[in-house]
Amino acid sequence: MSWPKWSDDELLAELRAALQEAPVDQSVIRAADAAFTWRTIDTDLELLGLDTSSGLAAAVPVRGSGPAAPRTLVFHGERDRERLSVEVEIDEAGIVGQLIPAQPGQVILMTAAGAQATTQADEAGCFAFPAQSGPLRLECRLGTDRFVTEWVTV
Repeated sequence: MSWPKWSDDELLAELRAALQEAPVDQSVIRAADAAFTWRTIDTDLELLGLDTSSGLAAAVPVRGSGPAAPRTLVFHGERDRERLSVEVEIDEAGIVGQLIPAQPGQVILMTAAGAQATTQADEAGCFAFPAQSGPLRLECRLGTDRFVTEWVTV
């Protein structure tokens, strides 16, 4: 077997071509920049964990002939001895929820694309959003305190 006889310049050109990285699509770069930017955005937020022991967090049926039954989720958390729970009911009509203890506040519906809707919880802590699908979470602003639920998929 005979090897091709390359000059040093030809060999370096072949090595340069072999080691050259393929160009990266700009959408991938934008997504990576966005993910890197969001990595510390929640550092001042208290995470409200999903209560899976209550039996209320039952999964929605995968298949069914009729409309899906409402799904009730309860999130709990505590910050500086201030305890907060958020109860939400999700169905095809939308999302209705309540802050416990009952108090007014701002509630923001977040999806992977960012904030989708903002509403005020009334004196009883009640709020509502239109129907959503896909991953979402709620951010609750109560005075200077900020709480955020875990991500759930609807």
